[in-house]
Formats: sequence, C-alpha cells, structure tokens
Amino acid sequence: MIWTKAFWQGTLERALKTFFQTFVALIGVTAVGIGDVQWMYVLSGSLLATLLSVATSIGNADFTAGTPAVDAVPAQFLEVDPGTVTAE
Repeated sequence: MIWTKAFWQGTLERALKTFFQTFVALIGVTAVGIGDVQWMYVLSGSLLATLLSVATSIGNADFTAGTPAVDAVPAQFLEVDPGTVTAE
C-alpha cells in the first residue's frame, strides 16, 4: 500500500502540515520576540515531528492512502434539502 501515488500524496500533505504547525507552535514556545527565537530548536523540533508524521503514515498506510475525509462522507449528509431545515 505504501507504493501508491495516493499514499505518498497523503503522506506529503500530512508531513507538511505537521512541519508548519510545529514550526509556528515552537516559535511561540521558545521566545517572546522574533530576535529571541531559538531557531535550531524550532527547526529540530519541527523536523522530528515531521519524521514522526511520516512514520505514522507508514504505520497506518491503509488510512493514509484512503479517500480524503470529505469524499468519505455519504452524499446524503452533504446535500441539505431546504424543506427539512428548521430554525430553532
């Protein structure tokens, strides 16, 4: 399953999101001002989180290569009939 295009697209998306989320979070944790940021800690922590994200994707390859969450929702839940919606 890990040799499919869908798997590597899902893995790349997850890894990039993880990297940038961790990067931003660690900037806020390591300093108050931009000059005080410990860039090596931020980069190191972000890369470690990214590596763990890829490992998680490999460990759960079936899920990673599956359809995006929106595509997995049955169509009847995405379509709303205006006659069935009530205001409360």
